[in-house]
Amino acid sequence: MSTLPLTAVALSRPQSSKIGKKITLAVVKAFPTKQRRSEQTREKLLQAGLDLLRCGNYEDISISQISVSAGCSIGSFYLRFRNKEAFFEFLIERISDILRKGVRENLTKESVKGLTLAQTVRLCVDHYVQSNRQYESVIRAALQYSINGSDDWQPVRDNGLMLHAHYIDLIIGKLRGSSHEEARKHLFVGLQIISGHLINSIAHPVNTLPLDDPDLSHWLCEVVMHCLKLKPPAPATLNQKNPRLRSASSMNKNSTLRSK
Repeated sequence: MSTLPLTAVALSRPQSSKIGKKITLAVVKAFPTKQRRSEQTREKLLQAGLDLLRCGNYEDISISQISVSAGCSIGSFYLRFRNKEAFFEFLIERISDILRKGVRENLTKESVKGLTLAQTVRLCVDHYVQSNRQYESVIRAALQYSINGSDDWQPVRDNGLMLHAHYIDLIIGKLRGSSHEEARKHLFVGLQIISGHLINSIAHPVNTLPLDDPDLSHWLCEVVMHCLKLKPPAPATLNQKNPRLRSASSMNKNSTLRSK
């Protein structure tokens, strides 16, 4: 598997901590590097962490394993990251940065200029499936990590919403003679449905359309196209929303009539 093109852009997400009545926002995940060699060591650590995640669970990976895999000492790790949690959070944010940059450079309106509506939907779905396949281990680790109360699922969710918005803009440009606002809603529903399937496929082994199924993109594309062509459902009445309420109401009414 090809290595991830980790860039040297340092990202940090501040966390608030109370000191008396003052609130500071100065907690960083990765300490700044001053020399190129130090920067290269940090990139090796990040790549080692990503490679280890592909082979195991986040909780089972130690700082020692990351350091050995990167060919450096544990001390070198702590010179660059506060702890394993900070390392993992930094890794997620780095991938987010790469993903955002890549989609804006490679999946453009110019790149879909000669495609039909169906071909554009397929291109976007293919990209979404490939992105989930490429970062499957990181998404799974983020799910495991967030169970313990961490908010590190949020960057993954934000990435998904960013991709959805980007795909919708590309697809909307292919529509003719239909309400773009309504189409946006339908596309978002379709993308949310396929997103749920992809996340479920990553979190749990599934027998039907697993993540590595060669027909996965085809079926997910059909889901999006189906949602796009559907008419909006009629507003549901109270009884339609909750048939049990309707039954209970009828029973009460009959009981009242019998008592009279």
